[in-house]
Amino acid sequence: MAFLVIWEIVYQLEWINPLFISSPFVIAEAMYRLITTGSLLEHIYTTLTHFTIGFLLAAVGGIITGLILGWYKLLGDALDPFLTAMIGTPRIVLLPLITLWFGVGLLSNVIIVFIASFFPIIINTMSGVRSLDQNHLRVARAFGAHSLQIFLTVALPGSVPHIVSGLRVGIGQALVAVIAVEMLISTGGIGYFVSQSSANFNIDYVFVGIIVVVLLGLFITWLVRLLEKRFESWRSN
Repeated sequence: MAFLVIWEIVYQLEWINPLFISSPFVIAEAMYRLITTGSLLEHIYTTLTHFTIGFLLAAVGGIITGLILGWYKLLGDALDPFLTAMIGTPRIVLLPLITLWFGVGLLSNVIIVFIASFFPIIINTMSGVRSLDQNHLRVARAFGAHSLQIFLTVALPGSVPHIVSGLRVGIGQALVAVIAVEMLISTGGIGYFVSQSSANFNIDYVFVGIIVVVLLGLFITWLVRLLEKRFESWRSN
């Protein structure tokens, strides 16, 4: 609260050029106006659509692929250089190629979000499978469990913490990707909204967009924590 008061005072006294800063009151007023007219909600819906489709596909595909590559070590080792290269490459650099192939629109945005979050989820899931306690595996085999039973009852539950860590990293990467791609090639979404507001020197709307991105990040992180609690309770059973 003190920070907001100081911020408002600095704005009112014009210690900083109003072209480069707004005030909490003006930002709140602008956000209320954008919400009541529905324009901000449309951009939020667009961003959530891009994010949700891309991330869910990446989560499902990444977990399944990571489990397979972690369980079958030779296959995982063979693909490890490719995975390492993709982790170290900024996925946004693929945007021109993806745009050329798929055009500008929903599909390109979803693909970038998918790529951004897919590989961190794979890497973390693989690490979870490979860090399993070998004693647990030996005990399961000693009691006559076959490979599928061991995989479902030992490997999968034991990998839960790493899977959740991968989802956390993937969410951060996906959120960055969706905002970046909307700024560059999209015709809607919060990234597009911030980009256009900046180009028009509408600093109030820029701050509104930034606040919305922060709130979206907090909300999505909260959802992941709920998922983590669900996984932990399942693991303990």
